[in-house]
Amino acid sequence: MGLDLGLESVGIHPTLAVEVNPVFCETIRLNRPGLHLLQRDVATLSGTELRRERDHAGEVHLMVGGPPCQSFSSGGKRAALSDPRGNLIYEYLRLIKEVRPRFFILENVANIVTAALRHRPIAERPGKHWSLKRYSDPSLNGGDDAPPLEPDEMASSAIRAILQDVDSLRYSTFFGVLNAADYGAAQRRLRFVLLGSRDGECPPLPAPTHGRPGSGLRPFATVQDAIADLEADPGPHSEYTERVRRFFALVPEGGTWRSLPPELHREALGNSFSAGGGKTGFYRRLAWGEPSPTITGRANRKGSALCHPSAIRPLSVRECARIQGFPDEWVFAGAMNQQYMQVGNAVPVALGAAVGSVFTPEGHRVEERRSALLQSGAEREAMLAEAIQTLRASGRNRSAQAREERQLKLGI
Repeated sequence: MGLDLGLESVGIHPTLAVEVNPVFCETIRLNRPGLHLLQRDVATLSGTELRRERDHAGEVHLMVGGPPCQSFSSGGKRAALSDPRGNLIYEYLRLIKEVRPRFFILENVANIVTAALRHRPIAERPGKHWSLKRYSDPSLNGGDDAPPLEPDEMASSAIRAILQDVDSLRYSTFFGVLNAADYGAAQRRLRFVLLGSRDGECPPLPAPTHGRPGSGLRPFATVQDAIADLEADPGPHSEYTERVRRFFALVPEGGTWRSLPPELHREALGNSFSAGGGKTGFYRRLAWGEPSPTITGRANRKGSALCHPSAIRPLSVRECARIQGFPDEWVFAGAMNQQYMQVGNAVPVALGAAVGSVFTPEGHRVEERRSALLQSGAEREAMLAEAIQTLRASGRNRSAQAREERQLKLGI
């Protein structure tokens, strides 16, 4: 309900919600008892049924969906559209076609813009490269060890397939990758957002409102802004094992596994030590003066760690919820692990508000900005290229931060 809370804050109030998980449904009922909720699998619903179930007759102004994202997540198995959860995107597009709302929002993980339509395990790829980007070089896509990757196994083949189906809806669209920190969330969280307009030009994605000093924007919200007052009374939280605590005790504020003595790296990371990627989430301790990294559904894992800046413990459920933008009076149902999962699955409230604002009367004034973008060449391929650039720039920024940490440690 993070996205929904953001929409509410700009005057767009949901009239019907659909959720299949019983515990998540209980959370919705506890906090929004007046909201008409269908506890159903969207694959079993039709547009006719959704219209009949609405509490309001007439046109549907906005339809919002975030199909489960694990299929495309960098933390998942990257099965993409071969995963039934990935195929729920097609169920959402089907319902848009049947309901025909005036506008729609489709949000998902940012990695959807580089995911393959068909996943080939790394061990079965030529050269066994973990990054699909490398296979855009024909000299690397083939060899004696494995056959070349097919077009539907290449980077961005999934989003291209999805966009073809979006075209069949006959909506004007605009899409990109947004960073929640750019819109006032105390968290760097990238999300893919696609907007659709049935009757005219779709407004563009919102312009950033927050940034670094010197940007002319409001300063980024920080971990300190969000949770400093909870330090003495954080509420329920999970715990690290004694082995993991031993390593976290050596990681300073804002550090990661790279802050550990080099002789401990292999022991701390275990089998992940030899894996590809930057492993930036391992043994990560938050910094008070920076936005948080992405809030995950498992804050106590060493590989997706969200350690408190000062204490040797994971962030509490309430601290995670604060960083996501949930009000303190919001109640999460279920066991602690289910509460963490609900918070981690949500869209930051501030990002929801920013995206929703483009569908308000005030937001329509930015249509001129879309026209300027289109005139400058921001058509489909340019939008996709910009989305990929945003995603990869975030990765480079994390790499640069890791280098800075190593240099500071070495006194360079």
